[in-house]
Amino acid sequence: MNVVITGASSGIGRELVRIFASKGHPILAVARRKERLLALSKEMEEKYKATVYLLALNIISPDACQILFEEAIRDFSKVHVLINNAGMSPYQEFRELNYKHIHQSLSLNVNSLTELCHMFMNHMLDHGEASHVVNVGSVGGYVPLPNFSIYTGTKHYVRIFTNLLYYEYRNSNIRVSALHPGGTLTEFPELAGERVKKSAQKMMMTPQKVAEIAYPAILNGKRIIIPGIVNKLIILIGKLLPFPWAIKITEFIYDRSVVKIGPSYPL
Repeated sequence: MNVVITGASSGIGRELVRIFASKGHPILAVARRKERLLALSKEMEEKYKATVYLLALNIISPDACQILFEEAIRDFSKVHVLINNAGMSPYQEFRELNYKHIHQSLSLNVNSLTELCHMFMNHMLDHGEASHVVNVGSVGGYVPLPNFSIYTGTKHYVRIFTNLLYYEYRNSNIRVSALHPGGTLTEFPELAGERVKKSAQKMMMTPQKVAEIAYPAILNGKRIIIPGIVNKLIILIGKLLPFPWAIKITEFIYDRSVVKIGPSYPL
């Protein structure tokens, strides 16, 4: 199966590249940071003799989704797996957010993800071979997270959107999955504007573990993939408790787990 992964230069995306490459899948790895992609490609070639194509691209730039799609078709002719992993999550009160971060978050977490699903799913339906689409959401798609108004709003969209795609295409050659990780030991929190306290880090998963859990679940066509017992318990807060209780609990947890330092995403 030929695989396209966005947000592939770090964190969960990079580990998904590693595990798919280790299983012999040709991959198109997409991210903004070319030097990291080059290092990852070299590592996969040396370790697994894997074919990893690279595309250094900011997928919210004009026509980026079309450029990505055309590059994937040029590399593979047929794409069987799309993993929409790229995302961002500025951790600030709504009024403090930079307008560019708002625009970037909506463009990346919602617009680009949706456009890529539309392009690649039509392509997959046309070629008719077994295929998979994976949208990376978050536990924030289930529970309210204070100071993450834009992020959790977009991840609620991803959850509902992906569920609907799963239902609409349940009788087709495409299996649609949503991967909902929680706190993960990557650069993601620092970029978002959080310094995670050491006590809280003990409850976080490694991106390697998330990818290990996700890989078989994706190929089995599982609709919802929630890695780790802690994340499953957190999601129950959003499912079972009224909003005023749920947000008080998550606010209590966050206040004792992270220090707000301001987002460091490029503008």
